[in-house]
Amino acid sequence: MRGHTRGPCLALLGLALLVSPLHALNTNEVEAEEFMKELNVRFNHECNKEMVARWDYITDVTDPDKEATANAAAVSYLNFKGEAAVNSSQYAYDGFNDIELYRRFRFLSKKGPGALDQEELTEYKALQANMETTYSTATICDFYNPQQCDLILEPDIEAIMASSTNWDELKYVWEQWRDNTGKLMRKDFVRFVELSNKAATLDGFDNTGSYWLNGYTVDQREADTYTGGHTLNPVEFREMLSSVWDQVSEGLYKKLHAYVRMRLQEVYPGKIDPTGPIPSHILGNMWAQTWGNIGHYVMPFSDVPSFDVTDKMHENGWDIMRMFKAAEDFFESISLYPMTQVFWDRSVINQTAWGKMMVCHASAEDFCLGPDGDDYRIKMCTEVNMEDLITVHHEMGHIEYFMAYKDLPHVFRDSANPGFHEAIGDLIALSVSTPKHLENILGLTRKTSTSSKNTKDTRYTDEEKQDLNFLMEMALEKIAFLPFGYLIDKYRWGVYDNSITTEELNAGWWNLRESLQGVTTPEDVRGEEFFDPGAKYHVPANVPYIRYFVSFIVQFQFHERLCAAAGHTGPLHTCDIYGNQEAGTILREALKKGFSEPWPVVLKELGGSENIDPQAIIKYFDPLIKFLDVALAEADQCIGWGEDCIKIIDDLEKTTFSPENNTMESSMSTEEPTTESPSLNETQALEDMDAMDAELTVLVQNATLYDWEYYTNESDATAADANAAWALVSHVFRDWYNKTIAFYEYEEFESEDLKRRFRLQKNLGTSALSDKDLDRYSAIVKNMTSIYNEGRVVDMNNDTVSYGIDELEIKMAETKDAKELEHYWTEWRSHSGKLMIDDFEEYITLLNTAAQANDFSDAGEMWVDVYTEPTLNYTSQNFKSEIESLWKELEGFYKQLHAYIRFSLKEHYGDDIVDSDFIPAHLLGNMWAQSWENIYDLVAPYPEVPIPDISEALAENIVDTDEMVRIAEDFFTSLGLYNMTQSFNDNSVFEQNEQESIICHASAWDFYNIVDDPSEGDFRIKMCADKNQEDFIVIHHEMGHTEYQMSYSIPRGERPLVFRDGANPGFHEAIGDTIALSVSTPSHLKMIENYLTSNANNATGDFDMISHGSFFETELDYGNGTNGNETNGNSTSEYKQNINFLMKTALAKIAFLPYAYILDQWRWELFEDNNKHDDYNRKWWELRLDVQGICPPGLRHPNEDFDAGSKYHVADSVPYIRYFVAHILQFQFHHRLCEIAFGDQFEETEVFNCDIYNSIDAGTELKKLLNRGASVEWHEQLRDFMGGSNGSMNAIAILNYFSPLQDYLDEFIKNNSIEVGWKEGQVDHYMIDSAYIPATVPIVVGVVLAVMVLIVIIAYFVGQARQKKKAKKNAASSTPENIEISVQNTETKSTGSVDSN
Repeated sequence: MRGHTRGPCLALLGLALLVSPLHALNTNEVEAEEFMKELNVRFNHECNKEMVARWDYITDVTDPDKEATANAAAVSYLNFKGEAAVNSSQYAYDGFNDIELYRRFRFLSKKGPGALDQEELTEYKALQANMETTYSTATICDFYNPQQCDLILEPDIEAIMASSTNWDELKYVWEQWRDNTGKLMRKDFVRFVELSNKAATLDGFDNTGSYWLNGYTVDQREADTYTGGHTLNPVEFREMLSSVWDQVSEGLYKKLHAYVRMRLQEVYPGKIDPTGPIPSHILGNMWAQTWGNIGHYVMPFSDVPSFDVTDKMHENGWDIMRMFKAAEDFFESISLYPMTQVFWDRSVINQTAWGKMMVCHASAEDFCLGPDGDDYRIKMCTEVNMEDLITVHHEMGHIEYFMAYKDLPHVFRDSANPGFHEAIGDLIALSVSTPKHLENILGLTRKTSTSSKNTKDTRYTDEEKQDLNFLMEMALEKIAFLPFGYLIDKYRWGVYDNSITTEELNAGWWNLRESLQGVTTPEDVRGEEFFDPGAKYHVPANVPYIRYFVSFIVQFQFHERLCAAAGHTGPLHTCDIYGNQEAGTILREALKKGFSEPWPVVLKELGGSENIDPQAIIKYFDPLIKFLDVALAEADQCIGWGEDCIKIIDDLEKTTFSPENNTMESSMSTEEPTTESPSLNETQALEDMDAMDAELTVLVQNATLYDWEYYTNESDATAADANAAWALVSHVFRDWYNKTIAFYEYEEFESEDLKRRFRLQKNLGTSALSDKDLDRYSAIVKNMTSIYNEGRVVDMNNDTVSYGIDELEIKMAETKDAKELEHYWTEWRSHSGKLMIDDFEEYITLLNTAAQANDFSDAGEMWVDVYTEPTLNYTSQNFKSEIESLWKELEGFYKQLHAYIRFSLKEHYGDDIVDSDFIPAHLLGNMWAQSWENIYDLVAPYPEVPIPDISEALAENIVDTDEMVRIAEDFFTSLGLYNMTQSFNDNSVFEQNEQESIICHASAWDFYNIVDDPSEGDFRIKMCADKNQEDFIVIHHEMGHTEYQMSYSIPRGERPLVFRDGANPGFHEAIGDTIALSVSTPSHLKMIENYLTSNANNATGDFDMISHGSFFETELDYGNGTNGNETNGNSTSEYKQNINFLMKTALAKIAFLPYAYILDQWRWELFEDNNKHDDYNRKWWELRLDVQGICPPGLRHPNEDFDAGSKYHVADSVPYIRYFVAHILQFQFHHRLCEIAFGDQFEETEVFNCDIYNSIDAGTELKKLLNRGASVEWHEQLRDFMGGSNGSMNAIAILNYFSPLQDYLDEFIKNNSIEVGWKEGQVDHYMIDSAYIPATVPIVVGVVLAVMVLIVIIAYFVGQARQKKKAKKNAASSTPENIEISVQNTETKSTGSVDSN
């Protein structure tokens, strides 16, 4: 049908518009496409007719014929749209494959009031007309001349409200307008609501509120294509707006309100409650929606000249055309469109030159010609002043939007959502109004400030004062408007869903106005005989209003995004994007999309987030916020009203003023003194703890900065600075400990929160050491860490080349030659652990001394204390028993995996290297054989079937690692979690700097400087990332730590330093790994690969954030369901890929468990032994052999070698059991989040391929967990998060995750007759023992004895060779180590960094 001529198609359309089909819905997509194509032509035609007639009238309002023609054209167009909606609804578009066609039908088929029958529709229109007429014809009488009753709203009444300060006049005008508008339409409004709701339900909505919000929704079809499966319904949209308002209200609006209220008390003394809402009639506007007209009363510096450049415009000879040309120049400077010739020929911008009466309200008009025309116009009674200069830019912004989306179908020629059009115009105004633009681009300098009696505040420069005045004026327009912009539709949503009933229409209105806006009626209560919402045009005219609220928020998001693209530095309010084509390109590409894609997609492109986010607007006004904080504090003003101020009022009432001694005296001073012991004084204890927290927070912030300097620029100097800073923290903490924590009998306190603060800090850790011992301990740890970091190994084949540990890890991962691997394995231990053994002996003594000073038996018990929970009687022994029990549950699966790997490596390396018991540690692809992922290619079950690996796509398609960081950030924001902060973006380190020696070990850092919101905080990641899949996943892991840090850093005043940590150390690690489980799924990796390759031609390298595709619907096919191997019918490529994927994951996760289990088991044993024996290495290998089934590649010395010291966490004194805990918890967390994300659709058998990306539900529950930090015991947090009654760790989730692999291994082991397990107690076979070496024998008999000695020596070496051969066993793999948080309680240092394991 695509080849048909226009005639038959028009006939089809005509028939559709004239006949209401009675048959079933049309499912023919081709016919639907032709119908829609011709409908688009008709829309262009009908819309153009209406626009031409409308334009002719609004530019010549005195011609009655033009008015009649315009009205007739409007009715005709309305009827056409109704018919088009009816006929569009005759298609079963839900089944259409073309998503664009689907969306066109989805929005054009909504009938609105046209869903009513003819009788009710007539009544509906009549009611609306009556209300509009009541509003538009209302007049009031003059306050001073009651006989003059012809005052209309504009300009008469609005002028009075803007300029008068007569309280009674303002009250009179305010009340009269409402008496003559809203009060008269109350009955009509009630009936109108009934009919409107009926139409909405007939159109498929639950009420009119939902119908209005349809343009903001994203349904499942759209979500699957555009937003990664993230739908948005009206309820969720309203919740988003509620959250936005709450943040703006607390962060700025209430402060602005308090300041304005304070200043207006000078204008209306004795009339305003200093702690209550502001009477709405004195705010310079009939509806108190903007407060700009009272600006001269509330400017911070009233005598500082304003930023208005009107005088300069006149002085420089500006005229109207120059104003429009300046606006056009702005848009052209950022690569947007010049105005068309039709624009210049037909716009009416000068009423005087036009010579006719016109509607002066500025407007931009699109004449609906689409791709076939260029008719765009502005109508405006322009005057040469700054206000109109800004308006010209605003209106031309609309024209730019029209031109950008002109090539789209008619239904898509609109803004992405109703708020975007207004936002675009205002966006440009934000740049134009800056001094930078006015002065540098337009040559319009502001008046200079002169000193005066009112501006002597030397804290601010003259420029800062002008800026603060500018921001205040902007706030009176932008911020003051927000609650009104929000509540008009919030009120009507309540009316439409009947949460505000007919009996409380006016009470419901004023409840919202007071609770949200903090304004009230002039004096008296307004009863239900009134209908005050009807005094605002948009209510009787039935015009949705939330678009303005949306506009006022997103315009600042747009501004911040474009300013960042333009490279702006400095305060956001000073940014001007003029001349920046990169910013213009981002803007143009977003505008071109019009309404063709769901608005979150466009918002993400233009605003950096799929969500409406108020942080940009708060950032813009940050200097004003800081000023308000100081001004209000100095004036002792309550911020807020009502309940916000009740506590302040109560405190005032509890005190009396004594004129005799000029002091405040407590009204309770006559009470008898208490005899309570000072150590039981809970109030004082809380004050002391808060004081301690405040001082330590500053010190920890400082020490963390020094630590950062050391880790990003390693040197003796930076190390000394960091050690000194942390020593100071320890010393101060110890002082506070003695006078606070050790002093109070806190277990007798009532506050559980306070008791927990004491309990968590009762362990002084190493701070309990004497100054001398603490300095020595710090020096030892520093020395061991330096040995580790500075260790080098010479290349096996080239002694002029040497490698540090980062390079050695690559060697161990990539090399497959057993001899070369043994060289690097052995030499690293010789150049790391072996050199620190003497330090380690003293380290044990000192750490045990610290433990005993803290009333622990040894350092192992001190380390485990962080997992104990006194209220649950959960002791360190309980924890150790729980860990042991978990390992026993998992040991069987690990041994299966071990047997399979041993078998595979034996096939690769041969029996002479790998025997039937142990796997040689050097063959497993990792320096420590802690994870075996790097040998996957040697052991893959189905090597012919690849699993996703995006390393190549990353290497080829991204410019630098920052792009990997942005993709990772998108994962978290898709869950509704936080964007990374500006400090994060500015200061994080992801690449090695040639000029500085960076310790590359991955870590996430919290600098503890949050005040109110995470967006203000300093968080960073440090790592040396390469463009590969491994580091891509590590970035997600590290960012998981950052999200945890951001979440538990709020709210202000309720999160002491000790609670700003994970619930236990394993929780922090588990969060990062939980995210990695989703990121590493084949479906998610495939999504990333598609994204990267689809952006491969992006010349700028500026990748948009991912916002497309649904990855929650992967269905796994296990063939006959046995999950066995190929012999049981599981031969599908999908099954094989799943088994390969699980194998590789198990090599990273399951192989790691015994290592994570034994590293601290070994140290606990050494701490308990307390240097009674020095065979550290024998004890180490005893655990590795018996628990892990791993042997060294050659014989090791029991006390001269120190192989455990080759691991960073041993050198740096970092407890390791957290990683074992994390590996258990991450699977519990993942399983739970998948249940939440999928609900009833969750399949246990598919959990290993579950990706929670884009699940706001999962993100919401995760955020609740993260927000609690360490404020609640970890078993309680685990129980609450898991949604059950048991808060214990268990292995069910991890075993369930790998169940298909277990089944595969069972079958493989059975089919190949493989023995599972190994002999225990074999450590002596791998140790160099003096018992094997013959003692020196006195030579009495000469040659005979010499020969005997020689025989013994030969026998020794033969035996040693045999042992060495037996010591060469199986192979291993490596993944990036699980990341660890080195906010190390108090046992070492308390840095804000989170490291990888």
